[in-house]
Amino acid sequence: MDEETEERVQRRAYEIWEAEGRPEGRAPEHWDQACRDMGVRDDTAVPSMPAPSPSI
Repeated sequence: MDEETEERVQRRAYEIWEAEGRPEGRAPEHWDQACRDMGVRDDTAVPSMPAPSPSI
């Protein structure tokens, strides 16, 4: 996965995490869901904590 795609997946995983009430310990599930949502092959390590809030 290239850096740009990984950043997009990370932002999506963060959105999922926030939408679920910021539960602890679910980063792998949120990462996998973000990959599925975006149709991205998951070949990267799952971050242990969500990314900081994106500045969009």
